[in-house]
Amino acid sequence: MTMHDGYVMDVAYPAHFHKEIQPVWLASLTSFIGSAAPDISQPYAYCELGCGLGINLLVSAATNPQGQFVGVDFNAQHLATAQQAAQSMGLNNVRFVHADFSTFARQNTLFFDFIVSHGVWSWIAPGQQRDVLDIVARSLKPRGLFYVHYMCHPGATKMLPAQKLLNELSHHLTGSSTQNLQAGLGLLARLEDAGVFHDQPAFIASLKSLQGKDPAYLAHDFLNDHWAPMHSADMHRTVAHAGLSYLGSADCFENIDALSVPGAAQQVLATLTSPALRELVKDMARNQHQRRDLFQKAPVSLSAEEHLHAVNALRFCLLPGAPASGGVTFETPIGTLDGPAALFSPLLARLAKAPATFQELSTLPPFAGKPGLLAQSLQMLMWKGHIHPLRQDGLNSSATAAALDAWITRQQLAIRMIEACGTATHAAPDTAPF
Repeated sequence: MTMHDGYVMDVAYPAHFHKEIQPVWLASLTSFIGSAAPDISQPYAYCELGCGLGINLLVSAATNPQGQFVGVDFNAQHLATAQQAAQSMGLNNVRFVHADFSTFARQNTLFFDFIVSHGVWSWIAPGQQRDVLDIVARSLKPRGLFYVHYMCHPGATKMLPAQKLLNELSHHLTGSSTQNLQAGLGLLARLEDAGVFHDQPAFIASLKSLQGKDPAYLAHDFLNDHWAPMHSADMHRTVAHAGLSYLGSADCFENIDALSVPGAAQQVLATLTSPALRELVKDMARNQHQRRDLFQKAPVSLSAEEHLHAVNALRFCLLPGAPASGGVTFETPIGTLDGPAALFSPLLARLAKAPATFQELSTLPPFAGKPGLLAQSLQMLMWKGHIHPLRQDGLNSSATAAALDAWITRQQLAIRMIEACGTATHAAPDTAPF
């Protein structure tokens, strides 16, 4: 097993796609939240810290011609794949930097409208975390967005003993990271058979959920030396020191307290004025195990009129595989929610005919004079993967999107391009990251 500053290096991280870090998604969600978003109809710059194999950046670059994209990773094996893919497609608006975050923090002279980091923060050393925040503090433009994904308490807490055992065992073995990971899972299975976890049903369920997952993914997830969930209040305080303010979640479901927090807990939540306390309570109510937090540098809150104007301009389309009518069932972390047909069928039917703006959809009978209800309904459909905001730059990126689509097919990756939205989707509903 080979490591760099306590991070697994001898096996490539599997390719993952995350819609929540794409620029159209982030800018649209910022408008929904009520803050002035970066203008992605004009040229902008975007950086991913810890870009892995570069799948997210390749999708962004191929479908968002106004953006200039930079990916940073210290694994040369990752970047070789990303660079070869970009060159084979002729993508000239993306580049990849082989560096750790400390080196990039010292050498970077660029400024960005977006800085994102997914699947990195909770797995790297504290010094590297400080370097991430140094990059953000120095290189993010005013009104720029910082997305950071991390493990959080209380949901991730139960896995602390298992991770410690897997990590400790790996340092006593001589195999590869995947071999060491499989040996560790075997040890946990034997302990389960011996009844060690008989009074921990939630922990047993978590162990069973690991079965069948890619060993390379699990090795990166569990064998690193600095594996550490955080409380959201601590994370927000840490990022605030870099001069950023918390906006909300990039997971739009989590921004709708009326749906994502159990009813009785909402009454308690309403009594709390501290944003930090409110987020902690939400984490407890949802048994949250990971967060996708969105921060902004020098945010500008929109007035009610400006907010409605920004949201009215958002244009939505129906995604492949979405129903054209009927109610919608949402499987959420707090249980199943049934979206009534009376509410969702008119939206789906209208979008099945043609894309429509928020303003156009607000004329549908269920939403007349109820922009808040429409905003919640659209965000739930976005979260479900049924609809997506369209790009607003008016440019044609069909050639580069087609080139990436062909490359994705050759690589047998389970995503499909949605060029008009500047994004991609998983090839089948609820498909796990490849």
